[in-house]
Amino acid sequence: MGLIVRSSLIHAAGVYTTTPIEKGTHIVEYDGPRVNKKQAEEIYGGRDVTYLYGIGDGEVIINGNNIAAFINHSCDPNCESDEIGDKVFIIAIRDIEADEELIYDYCLYDGEVDDPAICHCGAKECRGSMYNEDEIKRLKMLGMQLV
Repeated sequence: MGLIVRSSLIHAAGVYTTTPIEKGTHIVEYDGPRVNKKQAEEIYGGRDVTYLYGIGDGEVIINGNNIAAFINHSCDPNCESDEIGDKVFIIAIRDIEADEELIYDYCLYDGEVDDPAICHCGAKECRGSMYNEDEIKRLKMLGMQLV
């Protein structure tokens, strides 16, 4: 299967498939050096864009450095991420047509009130944030305002 990075209407660059992908296909591993929270903060502190993926309880973090790091978030995804052992794979949750952008729900957690992680996916049922629903509720209770 062929994957390419090109401009995305969701956010800057996105990953597209050049061939059809069947539901259930393990498309790509989200890979990169493993870091801890302190190291991740040293690398990305204060930046708006990160390529981090927390594994398990979030103590181990992948600092994404391959094509999977460019797969965008959507509230109406065609893929999902799945931890298998100490690896993370992006897997098709439906058949995906050639030239379609690969997208998965980031389900962010561990947010801060001043960072609403605004979603730009454009999905009909967009929740307005890349945080998962439980985290959105928690942050709203703490005073977060979604734009």
